[in-house]
Amino acid sequence: MAYAGIQTMLLAYKMRKSDKEFEATQIAQQLYTATKDSSSLSEWRDQELSKLSEDDPDYDNQVDDVENQYNEDLKDIAAWEDELEQQKSNCETEIKQLDGYISSWEQALQTNIQKAHTYGAQ
Repeated sequence: MAYAGIQTMLLAYKMRKSDKEFEATQIAQQLYTATKDSSSLSEWRDQELSKLSEDDPDYDNQVDDVENQYNEDLKDIAAWEDELEQQKSNCETEIKQLDGYISSWEQALQTNIQKAHTYGAQ
């Protein structure tokens, strides 16, 4: 294969890897946001519970309402985090695969250059 063809393939894989690395960075930022949301949710729960009075006859129901809302929201955040972790894993897998392709094409380019120099030397 001509140098230009090999270089084109190499460039295509490097561009794809760059795109995947950018995507992985965005996913990492979303994971950070999910962690912050989870922390904020815990703070919200604590604030809401501190507003309640144990003297209120409806105290137990109010606590249950706060806890139920907290658990529902926490479950949503956990599902989002799981989805993000899966996306992150997929990106990392594809990046490793692309690294292999890049390495192969770099080796092919190097081999062709060596062959060209060996051929020209004879």
